[in-house]
Amino acid sequence: MDVPTEMDLADVDDIVSVLQGNDAEYITNMVPGENKFGTSPIGDSYGCMLTTRMIPVLNDIDGFVRKFQYPNVSQTLSSEWGGVNNVRFFVSSQGSVTPNASLLGADVANCFVTAKEGYKVVWQAGGKAKFIYLPPGYNNDPCMLRHTAGCSFYQGQCITNDLWVQNLRSTGI
Repeated sequence: MDVPTEMDLADVDDIVSVLQGNDAEYITNMVPGENKFGTSPIGDSYGCMLTTRMIPVLNDIDGFVRKFQYPNVSQTLSSEWGGVNNVRFFVSSQGSVTPNASLLGADVANCFVTAKEGYKVVWQAGGKAKFIYLPPGYNNDPCMLRHTAGCSFYQGQCITNDLWVQNLRSTGI
């Protein structure tokens, strides 16, 4: 048996229980049921950010509801895949994966489950975003072949409460 294991319903429930025990607030509100075929209401939820490689694992979780089965999809984001038991899952091809990290050498997905105000963007005073463009001929470009462009922002990201951001590690990717 590998450690960690593949994510299942009990793992999701354990993370919800930990966040509830840490007085963490839900990010999204309930999506109430409607009288439509093939839909299911979604409870208040935390958000989980994870790699797209976890899609087959998510689809195999008992009770997992795909986004297209929500009663009202207007309350979703394009990156949302679905939800189960108070966690909604948001996938990205740039999600965190630790290669060869399991006991048996498999890749491990880092699935970050977060509560409201678990992290934030800090805007630094005194600056604005800048777009910098240099035409050909600058920065040691004697043949005038290279354009360069870049952006600088006066911001940083931080975790505001370690108890409100949990890493649900999973194999099976």
